[in-house]
Amino acid sequence: MEAVAALLAGLPLQPEESDRGDLMEAKSQLFLKYLTLFMNLLNDCSEEEQDKAMDPNRKRSTSNLSALRNCTVQAMSNLLNANIDSGLMHSIALGYHKDPQTRAAFMEVLTKILQQGTEFETLAETALADRFERLVELVTMIGDKGELPIAMALATVVPTSQMDELARVFVNLFDAKHLLYQLLWNMFSKEVEIADCMQTLFRGNSLASKIMAYCFRFYGLGYLRELLNPLIMEMFQKEHSCQQISFEVDPARLEAGENIEENKKNLTIITQKVFNAIVGSAHKFPSKLRSMCHCLFHVVNQRFQQSTGEAVWTVIGTVIFLRFINPAIVSPYESGIIDVEATPKIKRGLTLMCKIMQNIANHLLFTKENHMRGFNDILKANFEAGRRFFTEIASDVDIPDTGNHSLSFINDANVLALHRLLWNNQEKIGDYLSSSRDHKAVGRRPFDKMATLLAYLGPPEHRPLDSQLSMTKIHLLADSRWSSMDMTSTKFEEIMSKHNMHEKDEFKSLKNLHIFYQAGTSRAGNPVFYYIARRYKVGEINGDLLIYHVLLTLKPYYNKPFELAIDFTHTCAENRFRTDFLSKWFVVMPEVVYQNIVATYIYNCNSWVREYTKFHDRILTPLKGNRKLVFIDHPARLNEYIDVDHQKLPGSTVALEEDLKISNNALKLSHKDTKVTIKVGPNAIQITSAEKSKVLGHQVLLNDVYYASEIEEVCLVDDNQFTLTISNETGPLSFIHNDCDNIVHDIIHIRTRWELSQPDTVTVHTKIRPKDVPGTLLNVALLNLGSSDPSLRSAAYNLLCALTQTFDLKIEGQLLETTGLCIPANNTIFIKSISETLAANEPHLTLEFLEECIQGFGNSNIELKHLCLEYITPWLPNLTRFCRHTDENKRQKVALILDKLITMTIEEVEMYPSIQAKIWGNIGQVADLLDMVLDSFIKRSVTGGLGSIQAEIMADTAVALTSANVQLVSRKVIGRLCRLIDKTCTSPTPTLEQHLMWDDIAILARYLLMLSFNNSLDVASHLPFLFHIVTLLVCTGPLSLRASTHGLVINIIHSLCTCSQLQFSENTLKVLKMSLAEFSLPKFYQLFGISKVKSAAVSAFRTSFRPGDRSFTMSPPEHEKMPLCSLETIVDALLEIMECQFQACNKDIRNCDWLQQWTDLSKRFAFQYNPALQPRAIIVFGCISKSVTDSEIKQMLKILMKALESFQDLVLIESIVMCLTRLQPMLRADSPIHKFLFWVAISVLQLDEVSLYAAGLSLLEQNLHTLDNIGILENDSLERIMMETRDPLQWHFKQLDHAMGLSFKANFNFALVGHLLKGFRHPIQTTVSRTIRVLHHLLAITSKPLGRDKFEVNPQTVPYLAALVSVSEEVRSRCHLKHRTSQYMMTDSPSSDSLSAEMSQTVSNTANQGMTGAPSNVSVSTTSNGTMSSATSISQAHSSSSVSTAASASSGSSTSVAATPPPTPASPAAPQTPVPTTPTPTTPASTAGSQSQSPPSSGGPIRQKSWELLDQQAMTAAKKATSVPHQIQNAAANVAQSNSAKVWRSLDNETNAAAGTGAGAVLPSRPPLFKTRSSSMPVPGTKKMDSGKSQSRPVRGSVSNENNILLDPEVLTDYPTQVLVLTVLATLVRNTTDENEARILYEYLAEASVVFPKVFPVIHSLMDAKINNVLNLCHDQAILNAVQCIIQNMIACEDASQQQLSYLMSIGFGGLWRFAGTFTKSPQSSDTAELFVNCLEAMMVETCLPGDDLDILNPYPSSLGISSNLNLSSSMSSLSVGSMHSPTDKDNDKNGSGANGARIRHGSANNVSSKNRAGSFKRKDSKKKIDSLD
Repeated sequence: MEAVAALLAGLPLQPEESDRGDLMEAKSQLFLKYLTLFMNLLNDCSEEEQDKAMDPNRKRSTSNLSALRNCTVQAMSNLLNANIDSGLMHSIALGYHKDPQTRAAFMEVLTKILQQGTEFETLAETALADRFERLVELVTMIGDKGELPIAMALATVVPTSQMDELARVFVNLFDAKHLLYQLLWNMFSKEVEIADCMQTLFRGNSLASKIMAYCFRFYGLGYLRELLNPLIMEMFQKEHSCQQISFEVDPARLEAGENIEENKKNLTIITQKVFNAIVGSAHKFPSKLRSMCHCLFHVVNQRFQQSTGEAVWTVIGTVIFLRFINPAIVSPYESGIIDVEATPKIKRGLTLMCKIMQNIANHLLFTKENHMRGFNDILKANFEAGRRFFTEIASDVDIPDTGNHSLSFINDANVLALHRLLWNNQEKIGDYLSSSRDHKAVGRRPFDKMATLLAYLGPPEHRPLDSQLSMTKIHLLADSRWSSMDMTSTKFEEIMSKHNMHEKDEFKSLKNLHIFYQAGTSRAGNPVFYYIARRYKVGEINGDLLIYHVLLTLKPYYNKPFELAIDFTHTCAENRFRTDFLSKWFVVMPEVVYQNIVATYIYNCNSWVREYTKFHDRILTPLKGNRKLVFIDHPARLNEYIDVDHQKLPGSTVALEEDLKISNNALKLSHKDTKVTIKVGPNAIQITSAEKSKVLGHQVLLNDVYYASEIEEVCLVDDNQFTLTISNETGPLSFIHNDCDNIVHDIIHIRTRWELSQPDTVTVHTKIRPKDVPGTLLNVALLNLGSSDPSLRSAAYNLLCALTQTFDLKIEGQLLETTGLCIPANNTIFIKSISETLAANEPHLTLEFLEECIQGFGNSNIELKHLCLEYITPWLPNLTRFCRHTDENKRQKVALILDKLITMTIEEVEMYPSIQAKIWGNIGQVADLLDMVLDSFIKRSVTGGLGSIQAEIMADTAVALTSANVQLVSRKVIGRLCRLIDKTCTSPTPTLEQHLMWDDIAILARYLLMLSFNNSLDVASHLPFLFHIVTLLVCTGPLSLRASTHGLVINIIHSLCTCSQLQFSENTLKVLKMSLAEFSLPKFYQLFGISKVKSAAVSAFRTSFRPGDRSFTMSPPEHEKMPLCSLETIVDALLEIMECQFQACNKDIRNCDWLQQWTDLSKRFAFQYNPALQPRAIIVFGCISKSVTDSEIKQMLKILMKALESFQDLVLIESIVMCLTRLQPMLRADSPIHKFLFWVAISVLQLDEVSLYAAGLSLLEQNLHTLDNIGILENDSLERIMMETRDPLQWHFKQLDHAMGLSFKANFNFALVGHLLKGFRHPIQTTVSRTIRVLHHLLAITSKPLGRDKFEVNPQTVPYLAALVSVSEEVRSRCHLKHRTSQYMMTDSPSSDSLSAEMSQTVSNTANQGMTGAPSNVSVSTTSNGTMSSATSISQAHSSSSVSTAASASSGSSTSVAATPPPTPASPAAPQTPVPTTPTPTTPASTAGSQSQSPPSSGGPIRQKSWELLDQQAMTAAKKATSVPHQIQNAAANVAQSNSAKVWRSLDNETNAAAGTGAGAVLPSRPPLFKTRSSSMPVPGTKKMDSGKSQSRPVRGSVSNENNILLDPEVLTDYPTQVLVLTVLATLVRNTTDENEARILYEYLAEASVVFPKVFPVIHSLMDAKINNVLNLCHDQAILNAVQCIIQNMIACEDASQQQLSYLMSIGFGGLWRFAGTFTKSPQSSDTAELFVNCLEAMMVETCLPGDDLDILNPYPSSLGISSNLNLSSSMSSLSVGSMHSPTDKDNDKNGSGANGARIRHGSANNVSSKNRAGSFKRKDSKKKIDSLD
């Protein structure tokens, strides 16, 4: 062990090349293997010691054990020290090992490492780059005397074949280091030193010559091209223009017809021109080359001091022309001077020119070649010019350090080449440095450094052979080849390159796997490529990328011979090519590849490969028997083809042949027994067949390799047989051999050896960087200092000392390392104080320290966990240093630590309270951290989902966070929630629950609930924001969230009561306590949507969450949606609390503007489009505003207009109307808007929607009260004021009146009553009561200007009295009947049955009297035997007669058809019993009559008791009430489907069409004037009715109560008024379901039939079905008496000329009876809405309502950090995509009128002004903030 420890000192591990490509990973695994071995040894020592303690007679002495243990610890220290990069992350977990001995050993290891001064820099991600950089620095290192020891040693020992590469590497690297001059000096000195004379300098292929040549080429190419290109191209032009030009001067080579003198002249001219250009370009000569020439001059001058200066310059000139200028001129195309190939004549000319110039440079005349002697004169003439040029370019120059061309060591190719050259030659370098006397002075230190660095770097990667090709040649060759190559077979490559596949990470990692690479050459000199089959994993690796990688690797060698080696070692099914992929290789590979492949060597072919080739026989047929395939069955065979030094098979393949134990002549048993050789190596066994098998037509020996890790079981069957079970093999392999025992023993040995190197559990620490080390080790030391084991405490203390010393941690001399120190177990205070000191002095360690603390926390016992929390605390405030950091990585690291702390909080159940107090309580004090912490909390909560355990824990933890800093945390949480709710406006959704941010909002709402207890929300500062949040979130989300909102309100009020900041009086506290009690009442439970809950507090904390269950966050069903009136109630209750607070604490809190803030918040949302929240905000705004401006009302009307355009969002419309109701009393008294709101209310009533009707009625009531209060109605009639108000908009309102069939112009009061009668049919009782109240109020208002008693009947008040008569006892007592019904009734009818009999007789006798011109249509039912049915009821007789009457007048006879089930406006509302009838085939009219109901014939009609009837109606009403939201939905759907073509028509047209058009009926002619007193009836349509004046009677004086008769012909003198009064009564009776009301109404109608006999037929058909019903079902004698009277009078007065319902149309009241019915889903609502929009638009534009566009400020204080992101215009423009109109959609002609009655919008609201769209506001700077509350 001592030897091992010594061996490991400073020994970097060198793993074999890994099949998975990553060298660091392989090194890491190797480290783990050794570490595990040493750990196992330490464990053995511990066990041995324990056994020794138990049994003293054991042999081994304790001293030996402790020595062994110490050696092992030393070995581990050395191992870790030398391999800190791959080892520390594996070994750090030992600091938390369960065995204290192991921990202590590791502490010692770490302490030793620190004492040895380990370089932790090797842990850095840049470690590899750093090492390469140090390698470059070592090579470029200069000695004291300017020498380069390593570089010169390498230059001396490198083989000639690698000199070109070394030259390139040296020049680039030294230039990058700005040491090129020093390199050249050293190289030239060496070259000059060994030269005999100056003339032979740089003539050979020495490294100095190659470096010089590379410098000339690299730095001088641009200069030469610029200089020579124009001159040589000029020669081309001359040749082109003059075909005969030639430069040949050798008579022996002269062509026929050439003149030698001419040629000589040509050559002289061009040579002189070129030479002049060269010598004239000295100033352009590249500075790097000047420097080189300068260096050369000095070196030569120094060596040959006896020579003259002339001779030295000659050497310089010779070199420049010989090595630089002339080679470029002789081969201008190859050198890149020109871009076209030179012709033979030009080439000859250039060669001769170079000869002449070389002689000038050499300072020699021509002597040997006679034909050149003629140029000697030129030579002599130019010698001096040449010498001057050389002197100039070699003179001393300051080289500007531009660094333009420096490739620097960042160029991987140069660095990797250097690595390879040093690695391959390191032994020779060592030998050279040892032997060379010059370098002995330097010593071995640089070499040792180099050897260590190379050991760390490991062997170089295989690099392609580019040393034979210079860089320029490669570029040129690549260009020329690619331009000429046939690309048809490589379309694939084009596709891949187009998609930049070579830049993808996936491609780069594939390259690193080294599946295919080029390395070395064969004996034939061809490059060899290697394919390692086992490294390709099917499914893991993209096959196309592999093909692309192979193509790119082969690319430079396509056009020359190469060889391929395929390594099939351990190849199996997971390395296969799928069939389609195998075929692809043959398609994609270019043909040229197959032609140039010389040989393919297949190494270690195995059984699986043979099966694979058989299976794919068809595809592989072309390869069968191919001579290029060479199967290698032994490594020695490969040596025949590739030299051992050049073989680059993977190390793991080669290693298989080492340390083998071979057993020949074994027999493998299978279906066919085969002879095999079994080879057992250190890591694997090989089964090699002794008999050859056929693979691809070749006879081959197969070799199956099985790794030790794959051996599952080896079993000795008997002495001669054993079995081997291999994972992934189908069954066990059986072998027979004489020496089975030894073979099995060997196999077990390698398996056991492998197992020993596998750790029990691989706990790999996260990657550790150099700066992580102190923080990481600090936690290991502090945590273990608290251990119960004394030796571990000592080890931890020593580690702490070593740490502070190594990293110079400022601990102020508190620590001193020593042995034998006794540290008590309870040293928590000491550890905490150390931690506090370090936290204060070394805050930069915080991130790493905390990360390690969290890592160690999970691995510790409960005592150490408590200790850990103690010493963690002082470091937490340091996190702020990093969150304010500009470095995003640091911020992310902080977020990661917070995330880990959250995980710890969730997972460490036992430690939960301590973690809350220690960690989060402390973090809460750090203000700068809070935003980040809340981000992390919310992120984690959202991940879990609302109601999940982690979301609840996070909300819980928020309480701990707040405890330290209530104001700050509460402000942050509230500000965040407000900001989130605010953001929902930017992308609104129909409900809040559907919004993307819903989860975040719901989770923060839960946080609020948790914080609201005990005033952790700082209620005094945030009350308006909390109330704002409550009103927006109340009744949303699942039950637990609704209960949370309720709980939040209770807690807020509770906090107000207990809050120390606010001092309340006894009264205020009393109010608050009452509020607390009130909010807990069932009524409020219902308002908060938790009516079914027993206890809200319990429900708020009961979560029904299951993982993956999203229902918890879903929105509730439709019927649970909150009614707006509930919100009103809640807001009023909250407002009461706030106002009582406000009065009480105004003195306590300066600038206490809670209400104003709340108002601003609600206003912000009220004027922004957001279907989920806008209606709520509008309601809140209406409830809490204390003042209102015209602009705000106008804005509301604009939003209403947009909402009506789409008519989809009824809730929004309702909220606006409710808001207007609340705001109107606060509007200034002189505002014209008051009067317009009357018409807005009326129009809302016309929309025929249950919810909107109630809201509209409230608005109308409020409007009338307000108008009354401000005195507008004192002296003027409501009619005059309102008609004047609408006068400018008459054109629009006329259309509305027409659509409704209620003409305000014809009779204001009756039109108003017509709208209000519908209120009696409203399903909600409060609305019915309000209707009665409004009618009373109108009665009072109408009679006020007349100065009369309000109950006095006159044409103005009679509409209201008639409407109220059935519901108001007071009206009945003041407005009498003139005659009682009994006067007309036959008093001797004892029962209704006898009455029926008499009536039926009367009817049958009188049916035809008075029906002139009409056929007899009495319906007679016949039985099957032809006899007349005896049970003809009065209802049949009555209905048939009435129907006949109706038909004769061509009126809407369908009103009498009572059997159609769904009650339409035309059919009665009362429940009816359908009965079977027998239709008679007669005219349409008689058919209609026969369809009316008749009771069963046997035993008379079955009567429903009145109480049953009432009960049934109550149930129906209740059902309707519950289904209101569904009705709203359906209405919306109907609106969407309604026809867009608008036709202004009365509903009465429909009945006319139904009855008349089919039968060719004619519309009724104008009725004749009756010879009665009421002769003032106007002709319809010819004269405007003036219902205000009674034309036939003088004004009466006061009327006594007895004389005040409701139906007084003397008062109601004009015919239309009489008709309308009767229609009102008939409409009421037709729709009523109350028997008492019916009784009263029938009595009045009975009187009407006597008093107005001529008028009564108008309403005849209205009452038809109802009377039938009464006769069939009613038991009430009074009703029956009244009905009998009515029928008698009807029959008595029937007359062909009488008016029918169509008369109502003619006076503008065709809709009176129809609109007053029950609420229906009429598609006309959308038409009405559209007309209403027109009116509103016109109201805005034409009457110029006062008020400017609004400025909405940001209502949030700056402390909440919410910037304004108002999207106000969208509140108008985005209501409905379907209804959006651009200004161009509308006709802007304000004066034009629609010729054909088509709709023209007068100046749409959207183009009120060119600057602002309707509803958009001028915004002040959005960043404008209200000052902070605090």
